[in-house]
Amino acid sequence: MFKRRFPELSNSLEVKFSNEIEFETAKNGSLSAKRKNLLLHSKYNPEKEADSLVNGFDSEKKDTAIFLGFGLGYGPIEFAKKFPEPTLIIIEEDTQSFFSALNAIDWSPVFEHKKLIFIIGASVEQTAALISNCSYSKTHIFKTKSHTAHKQEYFDSIENVIFQNKQKEEVNTNTLEKFSRLWLSNSCKNLDYIEKLDGVNKFLNKASGIPFVIIAAGPTLEKILPHLKEIKDRAIIVCVDTALHSCLEFNIEPDFIILADPQYYCSLHLEFLKSPESILVTEIAVYPSVFRFQCKEIVLFSSMFPIGKFFENNTNKKGLLAAGGSVTTTAWDFARMCGTSEIYLAGMDLGFPNKETHVRGSKFEEKIHCESSRTKTSETKNIETLFSAAPFYAKDYNGNEILTDKKMQFFSWWFEKNCTTAAAQGIRTFSLTPESLAINGIEKFNVEDFLLKPVITAERKIFFEKAQENKKELSKQKEISFEQQKSQFCENLKLLESLAKKGINLCNKALRSSLAIPEVFSKLNEIDKKISSSSAKDAAALVFPTQRQLDSLSEKIPNNSEAEKKLYSIRYSNLIYTELLKSINLYKKFFPNSN
Repeated sequence: MFKRRFPELSNSLEVKFSNEIEFETAKNGSLSAKRKNLLLHSKYNPEKEADSLVNGFDSEKKDTAIFLGFGLGYGPIEFAKKFPEPTLIIIEEDTQSFFSALNAIDWSPVFEHKKLIFIIGASVEQTAALISNCSYSKTHIFKTKSHTAHKQEYFDSIENVIFQNKQKEEVNTNTLEKFSRLWLSNSCKNLDYIEKLDGVNKFLNKASGIPFVIIAAGPTLEKILPHLKEIKDRAIIVCVDTALHSCLEFNIEPDFIILADPQYYCSLHLEFLKSPESILVTEIAVYPSVFRFQCKEIVLFSSMFPIGKFFENNTNKKGLLAAGGSVTTTAWDFARMCGTSEIYLAGMDLGFPNKETHVRGSKFEEKIHCESSRTKTSETKNIETLFSAAPFYAKDYNGNEILTDKKMQFFSWWFEKNCTTAAAQGIRTFSLTPESLAINGIEKFNVEDFLLKPVITAERKIFFEKAQENKKELSKQKEISFEQQKSQFCENLKLLESLAKKGINLCNKALRSSLAIPEVFSKLNEIDKKISSSSAKDAAALVFPTQRQLDSLSEKIPNNSEAEKKLYSIRYSNLIYTELLKSINLYKKFFPNSN
């Protein structure tokens, strides 16, 4: 059955059985086993034990189950019998244990399961890639100590990946709840720039053979700044917004400046500055004043938010860049997209070398000095920064201790994953500042050795010429006019508004008379289908409550008596339509000509 369901996987694995597993008969007559005197299943009734295990799965809130190891497989088998709809993911590094389990008991219910994923004999990196899209809040993890003990380090690493997914999801939810209204407001104000400005995709794969140096604003950047002119002669310089002031202080205008954060305070990194020879790379959700920055050119990368995506669908695609929580992740991905095979990081510390937070002269440091007072000095503010996110010690590239924290660790995970993957594709990442936090996948590189590289004056010119040629080709992709897009979007908003109001009226009708409930349910299903097929629904979702907020709101719906339980789904539907209507009204407030 394994070979029929997964022919390619089965062909890649050698069938061998584990000599560590000792089989024995349980008191109910079923097969049980132990490994190195550690019981894998109950000595009395393995099936009942498995039943108790999978009963912890809440099918109303979870859509995925991950088994980290499985012994002989009683857990996954019982899960497959009870829950045919959720996705079932089974992870085991030791192929001999896997085949021993298949050889021991009947796995038919598992192989008959509709949504089945086997991750067998895969590395930590491969496994991480396969489960990275699983929503932590909707995933149940089954882990039994005796099922993971034989490969404890491997399963600990997988749990670490799952923990990273959890943190990422929490950060995304917190950010969405805090900034969604700002993203909407900024995007609507900046919307016309989608039509006016080029996208970063004109630089796609045009920099083959040219090194890229990314300038971040960590304290170690101070050691690199005196060499910046010589570095620019030998590489394309990509500067994050926070480090621009430092570059200009040394009379170096970077080739590219990256600004990705929509918050107002991030726009201040460009305040009172100009860089006529630089290209600013940004997106339409940033604070509007960013587009008044004096530079050679402004180019856009594809918006991370639904409204921008809507307007890019039928106009020129700008080019997607990764978002890993830090502007430096976007800068790194821009360099990768340009086609370089060598990316050098400078000042990307992800920690606090010598207990310092930012390079001297940066906007962050200047702000601290400007706001300091007798009772709240700059030193006090630095201490707050150092200890605000659960600090701990790690190692830099020289093996010395560096203070970092949980927030920085989140960014370092992103770089470890992506730089390791890129290295396998021939794109290597280096750090020019060995006092920075050491990250797997990023190698140390001496500045002195970098300055021995050849000057790239001719290559730089060709790179920008190729980009301009590519721009002409990309401009032909446009399908419909921007004004048509705007008009279509407004019509879609009006349709969603009409459907939401109709849904609210139907719910109120059902709440007034229980006799109307069957008819109302039928009509609500039709409304839901129309909403799902609307091309504006994703844009409205930007300011729609998160699942966490919805759960909080739904707690106020009465659900104690039998009568209340019957009306719960109607009241919950009413809540959804009401929140959808609020989202549309927000759009009408910010989006031009939508009333």
